[in-house]
Amino acid sequence: GEKVFINISVISMLQKQSFIKGLRIDNGSFYLYTDTSGYTNKYLFRPKNDSAAAEKNNTTKNELRKIVLKNVRMIEDDMQKNKLFDIVVNELKLDLEDKDSTLFLFSAKTNMLVKSLAFNLERGSFIKGKIFSGKFDLHYDKKLRQLQLDSINIKLDNQPFNITARFDLAGDDRQFGLRVHTNNILYATAKSLVTPKIATALSIADVSSPLDVTANLVGPLKSGDPLITVNFITKKALLKTPFTDFDNAAFKGFYTNDVVPGLPRKDPNSKIVVTNFSASWQGLPVTSNQIEIMNLKDPLLTCDLHSSFSLTTLNDIIGSNTLQLQSGDGMAHLTYRGPVTKNNNTNSFVNGIISFKNGNVLYQPRNVELKNVNGRLVFKNSDIFVENLQCEVLNNKIVMQGKALNLLTLIDAEPNKVNIDWNIYSPSLNLNALIFLLKSRKKMVATTTAKNKLVKMSDKIDRALDEGSLHVDLKADRLFYKKFEATNTTANISLLQDRYVINNVSMSHAGGHIELSGSLIGQSANRHEAKIDVALQNVDVSKILEAFNNFGQDAITSDAIAGKLTAKVDAQLAIDDEGKAYPGSLEGIVDFSLKNGELNNYEPVKKLQNFLFKNRDFDNIRFAELKDRFEIKNQEIKINRMEIQSSVMSMFVEGVYSKKGTTDISIQVPLSNIHRPAADLNPVNIGIDKKPGRSIYLRGRPGADGNIKFKLDLFNKFKKEKEKAANESY
Repeated sequence: GEKVFINISVISMLQKQSFIKGLRIDNGSFYLYTDTSGYTNKYLFRPKNDSAAAEKNNTTKNELRKIVLKNVRMIEDDMQKNKLFDIVVNELKLDLEDKDSTLFLFSAKTNMLVKSLAFNLERGSFIKGKIFSGKFDLHYDKKLRQLQLDSINIKLDNQPFNITARFDLAGDDRQFGLRVHTNNILYATAKSLVTPKIATALSIADVSSPLDVTANLVGPLKSGDPLITVNFITKKALLKTPFTDFDNAAFKGFYTNDVVPGLPRKDPNSKIVVTNFSASWQGLPVTSNQIEIMNLKDPLLTCDLHSSFSLTTLNDIIGSNTLQLQSGDGMAHLTYRGPVTKNNNTNSFVNGIISFKNGNVLYQPRNVELKNVNGRLVFKNSDIFVENLQCEVLNNKIVMQGKALNLLTLIDAEPNKVNIDWNIYSPSLNLNALIFLLKSRKKMVATTTAKNKLVKMSDKIDRALDEGSLHVDLKADRLFYKKFEATNTTANISLLQDRYVINNVSMSHAGGHIELSGSLIGQSANRHEAKIDVALQNVDVSKILEAFNNFGQDAITSDAIAGKLTAKVDAQLAIDDEGKAYPGSLEGIVDFSLKNGELNNYEPVKKLQNFLFKNRDFDNIRFAELKDRFEIKNQEIKINRMEIQSSVMSMFVEGVYSKKGTTDISIQVPLSNIHRPAADLNPVNIGIDKKPGRSIYLRGRPGADGNIKFKLDLFNKFKKEKEKAANESY
């Protein structure tokens, strides 16, 4: 039960002096309360206002020498100020010494359980559930009416602390000040000593090694939140953060809840600052001048990171299945401003530079090595820029620039909407070396385990590169592809998930100009569908036929024809991974004009000598502008009616040339050709709609040996069969 023991001095009592020498309370409780209206029972514990007695007491020393409390609960519940102090005194021994008129000394030995030390119940209690124990001295300054602790040593849950404090015990504006210092305290223990809200904010990170901590609390005893400042320092710690973990971390810093003086001392007005940060991150040395977390209600992180490293160390870190870094050096200077956990378009800002020097990089899906890589990546908010990236790709020296706007946002939410703009320049580019681009990407199998969030990020980058869009602007002073050579080449190409879209290609070739657009779609392994629109202007026809191996046909070859070709080609064909056309896949329409044309030893024309003008020179023929439309399909070339006015003769040709053995060509030779043209005659077209007069007709079709045989077509059966076929098709 509750017991009170009093030790009295009989002599002092008979002399009518202070006679109570000791006080002991067992199993008691004191409950001071103030309700929401302000009513309080504290008056019961205040002495009566008796001026005479007070004057007499000032001249007489208090004889109370010892106070002992055992299992006594002391509660101050102030509902008006939302404050609750609740302490269970397991044991308290106070030796009291009234030194003089200014000082009262308490020598204390105590063990007590703090159930609540809440200056604001909404924010929770400090050192809740902790055992406070120690042996120390307290001073009471009678003039200042202030309780003082001067560098005392105590324990909280067996963790040693040194405390210096002062508490005002009188006046309307009672204040307190508290300085607490400890060495080698575990981070988890430190968090358990503060309010739950502060502990939640501090849980943004975790520190494995003990810290040295100094905390200062200053504020009113009656109402309001105290000013809290906590300084900390640690070495060789494992630091865990929402982004990644750091080894051998050394840093110092502080916490405060008074960022803007005058605003409420709550989480929105709190911050954590870390300075002199150095650590090892996945083997990379990392330093930071300052890391700052503002507004601990919705934490906002600002930090700078610096590192110099070997590029090979990044392989295990990024865990990319696309890029393998083989050699070279790197340097990073990055700053971040954004949420600690959430990253989106409006609230994340990453800025900085990652530079590369003398690097070798293997692009694994294509098994292509990039050598002597020098350049840098620039991060601006959610955008990434590649600046002056120089390297060698299969002996091609190239310089690249690139940008991916909003990449850091889309890479997480919508990787298929990632758009990368890429600029490539090369003084001399050999496309033979880049034919690998036609081959299907190798599906990469993950070889690393996602141990950290950066590995997961690299997976997202791989996915964005695979699903997103890459738009390439290419410029090459000279460009080669097998026998083809061009200068002043520019190209704009979009690389989508399953196709290349050739938006525009422009180049100079064979004394003329070529423009090209189209697409290349992967249909299956080793097969791609190519669609092209080509415009040629004044190109040497012999050279372009030679460069492209006569475009897979043998109707007319590069060694048989000369002249300046202007043409528009709309075609599609299937090609393999080596760029070779599949037989029979070519379909298209060719509208062309050939000026200053010549035929040299062209066998199909020379065969006409068997029927016509055997004494004329069919080996070298000059002709007027040759214009026509060829329609190509199913290994056949349909020749629409074409006028040929040449230095040997004039004629009109139409029909089908076929590689399937179904060639059927009709040649109309006007009888006016009987007159041999002058040697210096410049042939002139009369037009395919003009009637050339009386004519003879020749018809060419495959013979038994497969070669084309020309025969007289006396009744122009070719025309009649053509008209009949046209009528039957309606």
